[in-house]
Amino acid sequence: MLTEIVTRPVKAAVALVELPLTAKRSLDEVNQLMEVSRRQLEAMQRQTDSALDQAERMNELLARVVKLTEPIEKAQRGGEYFAEGLRRMIFGEDQARPDAVAGEATGVEGGLARMSRATEAELEAAEAELAALEADRAAGEERAALAEEAAAEAEARAAKGEEPGPRPDER
Repeated sequence: MLTEIVTRPVKAAVALVELPLTAKRSLDEVNQLMEVSRRQLEAMQRQTDSALDQAERMNELLARVVKLTEPIEKAQRGGEYFAEGLRRMIFGEDQARPDAVAGEATGVEGGLARMSRATEAELEAAEAELAALEADRAAGEERAALAEEAAAEAEARAAKGEEPGPRPDER
């Protein structure tokens, strides 16, 4: 009983002396966690910006693809109509000869084929650019996963009271 009466005030005095140090440690831990959270938010913001940029580029590429395929569709729909109109214009309604105009129709079809090949080449270039964008997006996701892993590791260290480790870009 007597020891309890003496030790209780001593324990209270020791606790009061340690209180500022304990409060400082708690504040440091909170600050570290806030720093980790801030870094994660910055990484997420960069990922979001990157994803928006890629989406805009993909939208532009898709618009180009649509624009490039329109002449092919028109050529497919209008090739025969154009050849028939040309035949009528050259030979007249009554004197149109399919065998005489066949060479000219082939020339029109050849022009359409050249236009189609040029459009296909532009389409292939757009598809290659789209594939490059997909590769960039995949690499960005991999970097984001590494950043999240490093942030989780830093949080775990902060929770244990250890010093923060090196940043992912310093490893």
